[in-house]
Amino acid sequence: MKNLPPIVLDGNMPPVVKTVAVEADSVDDPLIQACVAYWNDVSGAAFAPRWSDFHLHELPARVLPYVLVLDVVGEPVEFIYRYWGSGHTQYHRRDYTGKPLTAMAAWSATLLTQQYMAVLEARRPLVFLNTYEGVENPMRSLRMPLSDDGETITQMFAFVGRRGVTEDMKTLFPSPSAGDR
Repeated sequence: MKNLPPIVLDGNMPPVVKTVAVEADSVDDPLIQACVAYWNDVSGAAFAPRWSDFHLHELPARVLPYVLVLDVVGEPVEFIYRYWGSGHTQYHRRDYTGKPLTAMAAWSATLLTQQYMAVLEARRPLVFLNTYEGVENPMRSLRMPLSDDGETITQMFAFVGRRGVTEDMKTLFPSPSAGDR
């Protein structure tokens, strides 16, 4: 499985310049590697761990504010945020817990849908190196499948490494109006 070429998701999605998917074990980031190691440990012989066996509190504390867990539901597939780490609210300026991915800004929802669909197809952890206009360093986004039945991806775990990009990213998301809170 590790011999597949990187997936490139590139297009007309300003402020996204480019997104490249790479194998999770190829990224030199200790927090991403801690998440992948835990996912591997909990998976055992299965292709992905069950959500009920995946305990967020067993991950490093520094990871938790930047974790997302999504339910994968319906046909066509829809992604609903089950868990929205508080660190994401700092730059999205909203809490999307319980909301569908499609509630986000169109460019963000399009980008994330493509990434989650790539993980559904690959059926393994991937890291997306996201390059944005006006942001010097690429943001690293880990996406990993979870499966309650051992066959179907029923949830998705995500960790977004924000080190060095958080302040620059805030400019990409408008402040919510009073009606959005």
